[in-house]
Amino acid sequence: MKILIVDDENISRNILLSKMTHMGTCVAVTNAKEALAELDKAKAENQPFNVITLDVSMPGMGGQELLELIRKKEDQNKIPKKDRVKIIMITARMNLGTINACIRRGCNGYLTKPVSQVQLIQSLSQMGFEPATAEKNNEESMSHSAGVGEIIKRFYSGKIILPVFPSIVKEIEELLAGKDPSVDDLAKIVEKDLVISSKLITIANSSLYKGLDDVNSLNGALVRLGLKHTLTVCSALATRNLFDSDDQALKTEMDKLWIHSFAVATLARRLAEEKGIDNLETIYLMGLVHDIGKMLLMKVFGDMYPDVCITNEDLQRAIHEIHTTFGGVLLKKMHFSKQIIKIAEFHHWDQFEENTEKELLVVSLADSLARELGFLFFYNKNENNTPEFEEGDLALETNDEFELDHDQVIKDLSGLSALKILGLDPEKVFSIIEQIHPMIKETSRAF
Repeated sequence: MKILIVDDENISRNILLSKMTHMGTCVAVTNAKEALAELDKAKAENQPFNVITLDVSMPGMGGQELLELIRKKEDQNKIPKKDRVKIIMITARMNLGTINACIRRGCNGYLTKPVSQVQLIQSLSQMGFEPATAEKNNEESMSHSAGVGEIIKRFYSGKIILPVFPSIVKEIEELLAGKDPSVDDLAKIVEKDLVISSKLITIANSSLYKGLDDVNSLNGALVRLGLKHTLTVCSALATRNLFDSDDQALKTEMDKLWIHSFAVATLARRLAEEKGIDNLETIYLMGLVHDIGKMLLMKVFGDMYPDVCITNEDLQRAIHEIHTTFGGVLLKKMHFSKQIIKIAEFHHWDQFEENTEKELLVVSLADSLARELGFLFFYNKNENNTPEFEEGDLALETNDEFELDHDQVIKDLSGLSALKILGLDPEKVFSIIEQIHPMIKETSRAF
C-alpha cells in the first residue's frame, strides 16, 4: 500500500507517519502544492498512491479544495471509481458540517485528531484494505489497541458473528403501518414471544406507564401502553437481549451500557415530544442502538481475551475512539435504515449545521443529558473538551441522594450546538431531566 500524508502541522504529520509506516510506503508533505507534485510524480512512474490522509485545515489551498481538485483530475483522466485513490480527511474539530462538505466532495472517510492506531485500522479496513498491525511491545495499552484492531480486521473479513435483532419489532412496525391495526392483532404478534409478552405486563406496571390499578394480562398491558408505546417497549426489550453475556464481569458492564442506552432513548423520545416531532418510536429506537458498536466490540473482546479486564481505561479508550463509525457499519450490515446508521456515526459530534436532521440533534442532546444525569459509560469531557473516562451512576438501584447541580447543568446545556439549533430553553430541559431521572432508574430494571 502506498500512502500520502498531507498535513502542515509537524506534530500531527509525524504522528500519522509513525502510525502508518508499517502499513505501507509512506510519503509525508506539508501543503497542497507538494501533494500535487507527489501525485504527478506517482502518475508519471505508474505507481499511484492507494491512500491519502488529508488535513482539512491548511494555509493556502485547504484540504477541501485539494480534495475537490484531486477528484476533478480523476474525472478528467477518466479513472474508474473503483480505481480512484482513497482519501481520508483529518480534522481537529468534530464539526458535522465540515465532514458533510468533504463527503459531498468525494472523501472516503474521516478521522479526528489525535488520530489513533485503532482509528486508522478501522478506516482502512472499511475501505477494503488489510492494514498490518504494529509490532506488539510490553506496554499494556498497546496490547489493548492491538486487540481491538484485530477485532476490526476480523469483522471486515466476515469472521465476527453479527448480533440478530428479533423480528417481532419489524412485525409490529408493519402492523402499525397497515390499515386499522387493533390490539387483538398486536396481541397475536406479541404472544409468540413468551419472554417479551410477560415483560410487557411488568413494564406496563412501572412508574413510566402505571395507572391506578395493576394490569395482570397481556391484553390489559397492551391497552394501557397503546399500539405505538408497545412498539417502543418491544424495541427496548429486543435491544436489551443484545446487552447480555454469560461472563459475569462482562455482563455487569453490559448492564451499565444498557442503562446508558435506555436513558438516551427515553430522554430523546421526551425531547422529540417537546419539539412536536412525529416519529417518536423511531427516535426511541435510535437512542437504544446509538452505542451498538461499543456493545459488540466489548463482547467480542471479552470472548477473544477473557483474561483482560474489560474496564481497563486504555481498552475503553480504544473502543470509544472507533465505536461510532464501527457502529454505523454494524447497523448497515444488520439492515437498519440510513437515518438510524447516521445516528450511530455522528451522535458524539460537537458542532451541527442549522439543517441537521432533528432526530440526530435530539439523540445527540439526549446523550449529553444522560451524562449530566450520571448515566454515562466510562466517558465524559473535561473542561478542555477532551475525553476522559469514568463510570457514572449506572447501578440498577435507585439513588435517592442524587441531586442535579442546577447552575452547572444550565451552563453545560447553554454550550451545546444541538440544543441551540433545536431552539430548546435550557430551563425547560432542566425541568424535563429532573423529572425523568427517577423514572429511568426504576423502569430500566423492568427490562
